[in-house]
Amino acid sequence: MWLARGEPGGEAYVHAIESLYAVAYTMKFELKAEGVTDFKVPKLECLWDVEGPETTPQDQWQWRLLIRIPEAATGAHVRHAKKTVAQRKGIDVSAVSRRSWKEGKALQVMHVGPYEEIGHAYKMVSGEAERLGYRVRGPGHDVYISDPGRVSPDKLKTIVRLPISHARPAYARGRAE
Repeated sequence: MWLARGEPGGEAYVHAIESLYAVAYTMKFELKAEGVTDFKVPKLECLWDVEGPETTPQDQWQWRLLIRIPEAATGAHVRHAKKTVAQRKGIDVSAVSRRSWKEGKALQVMHVGPYEEIGHAYKMVSGEAERLGYRVRGPGHDVYISDPGRVSPDKLKTIVRLPISHARPAYARGRAE
């Protein structure tokens, strides 16, 4: 997991992606060699903690990049993989950490198209949550299905998720009881 601030696709964002994948793949091969487990490195995910993305400058956006790892991977495995990456590749992976995180109930939609247009998907999911009587809580959550290096921007697939809280009572939604 990596927590940072900056423009999506900017220098900090690209460095975070490089660091996460370096640690994840190193862990994959070390855990397999130790006979602990073998796993496919999952898709990159991002939690966006942005208040008013339309008005907040992108260089001030706060985000957390994630790559899920198996439960069998302990903190010691993560530390060893980080040490290996730092020594062999000279990449600063000091900000990579293992965190447990539970999102809970969420609404989601598949966005197909460039990342610059993903705001429309968030507005749609947020509107649907409101229509259903839920409150959006917590950060926006992207799961990047496509590799932008292999797919044209108009065909990029991203799962857009918004965590929601329990439905509000009918009277709080303006309905008569």
